[in-house]
Amino acid sequence: MIRSCLMLSGVLLVAEIVDGGQHHSHLSDFWNLRTDLFKDKGPQTGAHRQGSTDKGAQTVHQWSSLEFEWPCDWVRGYYTEKGWFNPAANVLSGVDVYKSDVYVTVLRTSQGVPSGLNKVVVKQGRSLLQPFPSLQYNEAGNCSNLQFPIKSATDPNTGLMYVIDVGRTSIVPQPTDVICPPKLVILDLKKKGALVRSYIFPASVVPAATNMLNELALDYVSKSAPDVRYVYISDMLNEQIIVLDLAQNASWAFKHASMKPDTDTTIRINGINYQAGFGINGIALDPSYRFLYYSPVGSKKLHQIPTSVLREPSGDFTGRYRLAGTKASNSDGLVFGQKALYYGALSLNAVYMWNLTQDLQKVSEDMVTIATETLVAKDDVRFIWVESLTLDPSGHLWFTTSRMNEFLAGTLDVSGAKGSNFRINRVYVGDKPYLWKG
Repeated sequence: MIRSCLMLSGVLLVAEIVDGGQHHSHLSDFWNLRTDLFKDKGPQTGAHRQGSTDKGAQTVHQWSSLEFEWPCDWVRGYYTEKGWFNPAANVLSGVDVYKSDVYVTVLRTSQGVPSGLNKVVVKQGRSLLQPFPSLQYNEAGNCSNLQFPIKSATDPNTGLMYVIDVGRTSIVPQPTDVICPPKLVILDLKKKGALVRSYIFPASVVPAATNMLNELALDYVSKSAPDVRYVYISDMLNEQIIVLDLAQNASWAFKHASMKPDTDTTIRINGINYQAGFGINGIALDPSYRFLYYSPVGSKKLHQIPTSVLREPSGDFTGRYRLAGTKASNSDGLVFGQKALYYGALSLNAVYMWNLTQDLQKVSEDMVTIATETLVAKDDVRFIWVESLTLDPSGHLWFTTSRMNEFLAGTLDVSGAKGSNFRINRVYVGDKPYLWKG
């Protein structure tokens, strides 16, 4: 059993909560899955000059190590003693914004991550992660709860949050792990995160032990539709795109050679080369809902597929797939606004945008290629590894930076001696979410 505590009218209430979770061994090495694909190769020749072109980008929250809001100090101490909270195991991942609230996901790298889905709160000047909807709903080993919520996307029109749950409680399964099936969970932010729906992916579509579901895009099909109909999800390790039809309660997957890494797998960050031979990660739906764009981490190429293909389980992916061009850098997450596509340029410590609206003045979207790219913000200290991006209706682009390269190479210092590692940033771009109906 574990205890949770709550201050109510000056009285400390202590409640016993059955701990049904299986808590697992210490931090597992993610790259064991792919045999040394991502490794710090050490300093390379040539000095690197640090620079900044932030264009008004503001760091809203930052941490050297992530800290959570706990019911009381006793619970934090208990989690630490049991190995359920290890600051070195917690890495910032996704960012999501609804109205004035900011939500983030934390990679469930091991048993040392107490909560994967969180709301950012500020208490006495400190930015803290408040488990969302609760600490109990993030309990490891209970398959009805969130196990590994890796990313979320909130519909700004309805307040419904769509959460991808990988299903495991560590990146590499351990012998004692309870491996839950991967699922998509829908929470209602207007009702404090009340559960609306949970869809469990069949093993034939998403293998529980080997998937790395990552990014998602929501598809209304048409601007007049009242609800999201399809959810598109990237699976980085199985190198596939998952399609979930919410109306039919069915899912299927597409595989294609374009979802694999190519020869462009070296990412040079501040003078150090990293090898990142990983497949499809970032996906983004254009504001017309007609085309989905995607890119592997281990590639600079941006690919395009019509959503009319994805919406049919037997759609002709190979016949309709198209290369849309080459980005300025390898990237992690992607996101569309009403005007442009935004991505983190990993080797440049920057955020870039592809001005799709401008390029569409000369050609139709089924023939468009990247021609007009613009630097949004750059900082060689603050913007190391732009992980996740989202837009709010006020015209701001939000993005997380995580120093993921250092974490995965085993060189991340969470002691605070080298400053902040994890940041939530925003910059005004004058664009709105691709789903926004206004």
